[in-house]
Amino acid sequence: MDFKKILFKTSTVDVDKALPDAVIFTDKDGKIQWVNDIASDIFETPKMHLMTSNISDFIENSKNIIINTVIANTPSIVKIAGNELYLSMTAREVSEGFVLDFRQIDSMTLNSQDEQKPAIINRDKNNFLIKLTNDLKSPIQSIVGFSQAMSDGLGGSMSEQQAKYVKIINKNSTELMYFIEKLIELSYTESEIKTPEKKPLDSLALVNSVVKFNEQLYKNKDIKIVVQPDDNFKKKITTDENLLRNIIQDLLEVILKSIDLGELKISLSTPNEDELNSKGLRIGNYTKISISSTALILSENDLECMFDPYKILDSTNRKNVLRAIVLASVKNMVSALNGIVWVESQILKSTGFNVIIPEG
Repeated sequence: MDFKKILFKTSTVDVDKALPDAVIFTDKDGKIQWVNDIASDIFETPKMHLMTSNISDFIENSKNIIINTVIANTPSIVKIAGNELYLSMTAREVSEGFVLDFRQIDSMTLNSQDEQKPAIINRDKNNFLIKLTNDLKSPIQSIVGFSQAMSDGLGGSMSEQQAKYVKIINKNSTELMYFIEKLIELSYTESEIKTPEKKPLDSLALVNSVVKFNEQLYKNKDIKIVVQPDDNFKKKITTDENLLRNIIQDLLEVILKSIDLGELKISLSTPNEDELNSKGLRIGNYTKISISSTALILSENDLECMFDPYKILDSTNRKNVLRAIVLASVKNMVSALNGIVWVESQILKSTGFNVIIPEG
């Protein structure tokens, strides 16, 4: 295979000497297929050794970073494994794999790029939280389990006051467990989300299964859920089932935890060209899912930080930080599907969350 032609679509350029940056070509699994001389210098590894290695041996969290860099179409800052050396990396996807371009960044340059430092810190924080998942959840799960067992009488009889305290402990620990789960979910969607595994599925059946799964959240409330597909809606779409299920689940939870009565409507439709243009989407085949309720009332202050839990902490709307965490995860998952999500709120009418994703 002529890797120079892959890189430049021509054989007239001496790639080894003409490029000022380190260039590495990998297959889809990250196995290095070709490198130039500068790559050998930057990674301090002989070319022959590089070409028998995987890029993950040299770049931390390489697979996710490469995919995100391709999607964002902007350079990323990467760290060489086992080294304090940072590199600026651009990535281009070709049919055979990925073309990666690396440029060295000294500590002065890194410190001057204030907009990139938070991304590095945030990534490290997310990886830290993900690795601590069991340490965070296990003790809370024990509190939830034992307090529920005591409420059920498995620990013996209790006085009325003791039973009241145990119920409070169970309620608060259950809420804390939910908060931790959603915080970890946000960390996962920010740093560990994999390339979507798109397969054919019945979107209407998926929505109905998520609604049934959430019966416990609304069966004791005066809430009616209506699933309403348009006449021209195509049930069969190709997308990542797990991501779409989690998106619908999180949006349903946000609304069901905020209302006690009224109608919750899930509309399924095919957006027209005008709507796609208004959202900056290319013309193509898309599916739109809208989840709305007349009982959910949002103010302009609510809408300001709706998908940004980091901003909401510094606002007067801090009490809704959990909702912002859940919606930030939704936004990340929708972005992974190359879609878009937004909220619309009309006073005295309804509030709805809208998702548009490609069908293939």
